[in-house]
Amino acid sequence: MRTYQLALVTALACLGLLIAGGLVHATGSGMACGSDWPLCRGEAFPRLEGGVLFEHGHRLAALSVTVLTIVLAAVLWRRERHLRWLGPIAVGLVIVQALLGMLTVRWNLPMAIKTVHLAVSMAFFCLLILIGVRTLAPATPTVSARLRRLLGVAALFVYLQILLGALVRHTGSGLACPDVPLCLGRLWPDWGPAQLQMIHRLAALVVAGVVAVASIGAARALAGPLRALALAPLALLGAQITLGVLSVLSMLGIAIVTAHLATGALLLANLLALYLALAPRVLEAAG
Repeated sequence: MRTYQLALVTALACLGLLIAGGLVHATGSGMACGSDWPLCRGEAFPRLEGGVLFEHGHRLAALSVTVLTIVLAAVLWRRERHLRWLGPIAVGLVIVQALLGMLTVRWNLPMAIKTVHLAVSMAFFCLLILIGVRTLAPATPTVSARLRRLLGVAALFVYLQILLGALVRHTGSGLACPDVPLCLGRLWPDWGPAQLQMIHRLAALVVAGVVAVASIGAARALAGPLRALALAPLALLGAQITLGVLSVLSMLGIAIVTAHLATGALLLANLLALYLALAPRVLEAAG
């Protein structure tokens, strides 16, 4: 297996782990194993049913990602001398992620730890995308430095919006505004959780605008597979907005909320991959 293929497999496994983590929260299964970690009520392989299915299944998925990451780091060290330093960083992030998972359970799901847990998860996911693109090293056309910066800003905004969404979710503010697009019939409510929900919605409009401009600009400048990669954020953006609305209308339906998180991760990966894929020729042109 080539290095970029292993990185892709690891990234897909990480995406699955993110989805599993979303299901843990959406089903309220975070304490299904009590405060026991890494075992579940004293067992390494408990009966996977009810909340234990989601919580311990998430832990087993994390173990799989950890193993894949260690293998990827070893392959990078042997094959990719210019990228070997990324391997220890990836392993380090996995260890930090595991420790945050432990603290989340031991300290009974504190909001701050859960939010940081997702932030590190997304950062690790981004690192895997970086490794995949850098080891694939596709030939890319020259684009303006301004356009590439805009793609980078769009990716950063999506990352921050995901974290803001996590804050909404972990503070229990997801249904603070039961109506759409207003909140309790007003543009700006006077209740704290509702204000947080509206900040998330208004930020989504800003992020959507930046992503749309960056995506359309890249699509006009590119051709072939890269043009398809540039157009994909528009489809993901439409799906993400739809899922955001449906999350409220469905009263935080498990499938909808989980799909909302997964689509956000895919949008982030899409923009980041495009930004990274356009790096070599941009740097050459700038030099």
